[in-house]
Amino acid sequence: MKIDYDSIHSEILLKSRPYKYLHEQININGVIKIKKTKLDFFAFITKMIISQQISDNVAEKIWRDYCQMLGCKNPNFQKIKIIKNPINNISKLKISKRKINYIISFYNAIKKKNLKITEIIKLNEKDLKYELCKFKGIGPWTCDMVLIFFLRRLNIFPENDLIINKTKQELFKFNNSKIDLKKEFSPYLSVFSLHLWKMSKRIL
Repeated sequence: MKIDYDSIHSEILLKSRPYKYLHEQININGVIKIKKTKLDFFAFITKMIISQQISDNVAEKIWRDYCQMLGCKNPNFQKIKIIKNPINNISKLKISKRKINYIISFYNAIKKKNLKITEIIKLNEKDLKYELCKFKGIGPWTCDMVLIFFLRRLNIFPENDLIINKTKQELFKFNNSKIDLKKEFSPYLSVFSLHLWKMSKRIL
């Protein structure tokens, strides 16, 4: 189903009107769309594990190195599976041994069919988080990234995201009071979150 982002933007602008500064920032951002990823589920999870607790620039550099090492722009589970010693390739990444173990463990779960991706992606938000959080290295933040950027669910608010929380605090200062953002911007919290990330580059 095609998502009407123009209508969503108009709705978010309308909802933000009582909050002048926030309204201005959303207006500056313009229409924001959730782009469809070219990665499969395993590659997406791998990228998210790499991204945990490091800057976006460092994470992107490591991911580019990983793709170059594998010889493909958009790696996926099947491509990685047929590469000789795929585990050794993952182990060469310049990330912590802990993260490497998380990725290898997730790789093995898919390989041994202990995780059925076709079933996981059909679950609602609560059940998906419950199932994915069984795997070490996958917590609420990673689940939210899956829901927003892989599954493109429209009403997800990543409350554990550092930038989101910092941006919220700045907005509260300008508004001189707290705003119940989840209540105000539902059912488009995913798109609203993208607005917060984008405006954070200007206001933080």
